[in-house]
Amino acid sequence: MRKWIVLLLVLLIVVAAWPVFVGGQVERNVTETQQARIGEVDLRHEMVEYRRSYRTASARSELTLDDGETELVIPLEHRVRHGVLGARGESNVDLDALEAPEGSLAAHLLHELDLVVQTHAGMGGRLTTRVQFEPLTLDLMEVPDVADRVDGDGPLWLELDAGQGRFAWSAEQLLLSLDLPALRLHDDEADLRVEQARFATVFEPDEDGVYGRLPDYEGGLAAAHLHVRDEQGEMELTRPRVNAFQKTSNDRLDSRLRLEIDEVRLREADADVLELETVDLQFALLRWDRPALLQMIQDLEALQERDLERGQRLALGGSVITDAIERMIEHSPAAELKASFNESPARQVALETELGLRGDARGFRTRPLETLVLDSELRLGLEWVREFESAYPDADLDERLHTLAAQGWLQRDADAELWRGHLNMEDGRVYVNERDRTAALLGMLFALSGGMF
Repeated sequence: MRKWIVLLLVLLIVVAAWPVFVGGQVERNVTETQQARIGEVDLRHEMVEYRRSYRTASARSELTLDDGETELVIPLEHRVRHGVLGARGESNVDLDALEAPEGSLAAHLLHELDLVVQTHAGMGGRLTTRVQFEPLTLDLMEVPDVADRVDGDGPLWLELDAGQGRFAWSAEQLLLSLDLPALRLHDDEADLRVEQARFATVFEPDEDGVYGRLPDYEGGLAAAHLHVRDEQGEMELTRPRVNAFQKTSNDRLDSRLRLEIDEVRLREADADVLELETVDLQFALLRWDRPALLQMIQDLEALQERDLERGQRLALGGSVITDAIERMIEHSPAAELKASFNESPARQVALETELGLRGDARGFRTRPLETLVLDSELRLGLEWVREFESAYPDADLDERLHTLAAQGWLQRDADAELWRGHLNMEDGRVYVNERDRTAALLGMLFALSGGMF
């Protein structure tokens, strides 16, 4: 019996002390300064005051956003309740202590939005914050920062439906997301509407655990529908979405950006001018040396801070870029562009291009043109050309294409119902449709230079 009494007493002591233990762990985690550099924006969250009692706590902190030109300091007040595995809290912006440039849009929105902020702090250091806001209707011309940049005297209305944002921070990743059911921006002449918009991006720290420049990330921006109207016409996009990622492996940096749209419709004077389907645009930077890029950015920023004449700054900037290329050329860096719309070959327009460097630093210094590698292919469906001619008869596109074909710059593939052109460059020679056109292109360059050479 005595053993059960002792065990019960121990359990009661643990239960009584557990909120104190949890409170201590949470305080240690949330009072650490959290900071990251995401692209060109410095983000820092710093606790100013933390008062802990038995099962609750109150705190004040500051969230600072700095893009190098403008600094926004958002003061936050927190009410925390300790739980079994962490703490939950509610927060609000201390608008009276808000430090922001006078008349800034960010400060105005913080005053107008009815924010509800809920936070969960785990014992392992993970912090998750959800921000909800109610519908908003705002005349942006009442915001000095907007009125100074926009021509016109009439109202410019911003309408937002109720939405939600999320911020999650840990040693492993940083997450930002925003769900916006509807957004409308309009005045008497133009109207922009976005439906079911969503943004989400996950950032990863580097090998030192720092969220620094050129971070690894994966994210996207999407909407169910986007509609733009002005005095000249209107444009409708169905399911536009942008996806991007950046990844570093053994100091090799790969980045990709992709835009996809299910359908694009352009109208002028209530008549359809152009319809596109399955739009796909991709841009990539492959096999770039991350340390060399970071050093180049640092050196170029240092040049901007020096008091130099324009000619000196351009010369030194060119030298910095050349040094960076010499450090990374052995990795065969390349830039890749792919663009296409309409899946049917007869209606398709497609371009695939890759421009890269091959060789070594010595070859780049002595024979830079021979280190350039270019491979590009263009495809134009015959049916699309006819549609374009019908919509824009003054362009004379079909006639221009036949002229280029007669000169050997394009080829007409009647079986595939398309125009085709292939351009590639290697070892300093340029080939168009497998024919050496180096001399012709040099002649065109000298003619266009107007005697510069």
